[in-house]
Amino acid sequence: MNILILGCGTSTGVPVIGCTCSVCTSTDPKNKRTRASLLIRTRNSHILIDTSTDLRAQSLREGLRRIDAVLFTHPHADHIHGIDELRAFNMLQHNPIPCFGTPHTMERIRKMFDYIFIENEYDGWKPRLDVRVISAPFKISDVEVVPVE
Repeated sequence: MNILILGCGTSTGVPVIGCTCSVCTSTDPKNKRTRASLLIRTRNSHILIDTSTDLRAQSLREGLRRIDAVLFTHPHADHIHGIDELRAFNMLQHNPIPCFGTPHTMERIRKMFDYIFIENEYDGWKPRLDVRVISAPFKISDVEVVPVE
C-alpha cells in the first residue's frame, strides 16, 4: 500500500490570499500547500480521500489517471468542492465512481450538488457517481475501511 499526500494545507491553502505572514511569504516550497486530500494506492485500487478544491491541480501535478473510489470524510467545502473534477476520471474510466460517506456527509453533498443527482436531458457534462452511505466497516477491492467519527 502506498499513501500519496495530495494536499496538506488548511481550508484556505498556503499561502493564504493576501496574507503577509512569514509562512505565506516564504520562498520555501514546503510552505506552498494545497488543500487536504490523499490517495491510497494498492495493487488493485486507487482510493481518493476527499475531493479537495485543488483536486484538478493535484491530479495534474501527480499524473493521476485513475480513481476507483472516493471516501468523503466530512462535508466542509475544502473537502468536497473539487467533486466536479471527477468528470475527467469518469471520461477516462467509462464508469461511475463509487463515493462513500456517512449519512450526514452524503446528504449534504446531494443537497449542495443537487444538479449531479437530477436526471435532466439539458444538463451538460457532470460527474457520474455511485453514492454509498456507510456506517460500518466495508471493503473497497483489497482495502478494508473502518469509518471513524
